[in-house]
Amino acid sequence: MIELVDYIRLLSKNGRLVTAEQVIAVAGLDLEIEDVEVAHQALIEDSQYQDIAIIAAETEHYFYSKKFIVRSYATQWVGVKDGKLIETMADYIRRYSSMGELVAASNFTHPPYNLEHSALVGLIERFDQTAGCEDIHFQLDAQSYETKSEGYFFSIKTMTTTYAKVLADHDPFEWSA
Repeated sequence: MIELVDYIRLLSKNGRLVTAEQVIAVAGLDLEIEDVEVAHQALIEDSQYQDIAIIAAETEHYFYSKKFIVRSYATQWVGVKDGKLIETMADYIRRYSSMGELVAASNFTHPPYNLEHSALVGLIERFDQTAGCEDIHFQLDAQSYETKSEGYFFSIKTMTTTYAKVLADHDPFEWSA
């Protein structure tokens, strides 16, 4: 497993999580790991490898380096890979709403989501149609009423629509001298 560490770190630096099989193929090694959890546990017993983390998906285990990727990103990445895009996005939005923050729709054009700008328009309908995600709402950006892709998502479980509108109407120069 030690042979894979540099590759895991390199791929993590680029925002990628990898399975043991993927990194073995990239490294060009002839190596087989029977139990990835046991191999990971043995690896991190050495302090120089404690940055290597593992996260379980539905059918795979993914490795990443905590030097470059945080657990919340890894969780989102796995959710997207497992085909739970809307549920993963809803969890992300709920987390920020609970801190009193809106989530810009444009956040979902970046990894791990990588949605096209045009795909943002139909997201609110997808949240409404997905069981357990009906609490996700959308507030247009006060500065741009051009499209329904320019705005913010929030959860009505922890934020009122009125407060979301106030946050969306924020003028960054309002209090400047």
